[in-house]
Amino acid sequence: MQYLEHRGERIPLVGIGTYRLGEDKNSRRQEMQTFRSALFDHDMTLIDTAEMYADGISELFVGEAAAGFERSKLFIVDKILPHNAMRGQYYDSCARSLERLGTDYIDLYLLHWRGGVDLQDMVSNMQRLVNKGMIRRWGVSNFDTSDMRELFACSGGSECFCDQVLYNLASRGPEFSLIPWCRQNGVLVMAYSPLCQSAYDRMSVTGDERVAQIARRQGKTCESLMLSFVIRGRDIITVFKTSSEQHLAHNMQNVFGAISDEDLQALSQRFPSPERETPLEKI
Repeated sequence: MQYLEHRGERIPLVGIGTYRLGEDKNSRRQEMQTFRSALFDHDMTLIDTAEMYADGISELFVGEAAAGFERSKLFIVDKILPHNAMRGQYYDSCARSLERLGTDYIDLYLLHWRGGVDLQDMVSNMQRLVNKGMIRRWGVSNFDTSDMRELFACSGGSECFCDQVLYNLASRGPEFSLIPWCRQNGVLVMAYSPLCQSAYDRMSVTGDERVAQIARRQGKTCESLMLSFVIRGRDIITVFKTSSEQHLAHNMQNVFGAISDEDLQALSQRFPSPERETPLEKI
């Protein structure tokens, strides 16, 4: 595993997502084996979950799967729903998540999306959770550049640690203004859906012969090439979900091998960087 350092935190470049993990009882055993393989065999100690995922079941899954693993080596990311934030339920939501996770603290607590949340109120409540020791850092998810500017105008808004957004080779919109803004203002970017948000979109990449040629030349699979693209600058972290150990190994094949400038240019010819501001894609 390779890591980045941000505001004193050492975080894996690639982690494991948990959307709906544990929801299907028939596949739970296989999901558990794959998750534990990610932790123990691939050092994917960055874990992304949310109270929304399977209505808390995914948090319970994480708590069980990570039992016995040294807590200080994990970096757990969790999220509060906007409607809970709007009702002022930061403490209660966080407490419920902690109970399901079976831990005393969350490393990074995010507002799941903007919704109608009052940002100054959010900042104040997040800081209270930090002061209580329930969370170590806080951030946001699905915030576009204008949202981040508004957040930073709040008192204490610059304490925002991270913005988690949809970003992948086929969806490069954040490159135009959001990623540069975050870099300039010291906000970590965490990419979700690095392997695309739909099977159709993923096939547009993995089924592309140029992508396949580059992957073979780089000793990667098409999927690991997509992950390598997202983390290429070593200043963006990402998470993906899989319930298959075979897919896990497939996705992580030589994922930290650098992509040559020539191959990056070829990828950009097929999947160009945006030339103008575009609305942030979200799931």
